[in-house]
Amino acid sequence: MPPDASTAFLMIKPCAVSDGHIGDIVAVLERADFSIVGIASRRLTTDEAGLLYNVHKDKPFFGPLIDFITSGMTVGLLLSGPGVAALRKLIGATDPAEAAPGTVRALYGRNLRENAVHASDSTERIEYEARFYFEDCPRTLTDDVLKDAGGANRED
Repeated sequence: MPPDASTAFLMIKPCAVSDGHIGDIVAVLERADFSIVGIASRRLTTDEAGLLYNVHKDKPFFGPLIDFITSGMTVGLLLSGPGVAALRKLIGATDPAEAAPGTVRALYGRNLRENAVHASDSTERIEYEARFYFEDCPRTLTDDVLKDAGGANRED
């Protein structure tokens, strides 16, 4: 069963982590009525990053994206709240220079690649990305959280 309409996944990218914006970004999310139902921090390997961004594997920016996303720590958040469309609006355009004022990327992004956050763009991607990101975390942050958020439908 895929996540329900209130579930969303967001990953804070290495630039925003190293710039000290984890708390700032969480505050923006919470003010927009999102609640954190899962959180983890990890430094992705090249192979992991390739799996996470597999939808872009044939695009010219894939290699530089993988290099960037593996350059430091990331923070993954499984969210409950207004859903994917509201989250995508809240984070803003991919290029921070084009993002609406007050959006996460306008506030904390550096440039097109170092744009502070990644967010799933569909319920199908939420299921894939959240399971991928949280898979090796303690059980309370994986299947139970996904199931409670309307996602995982498996018995371990």
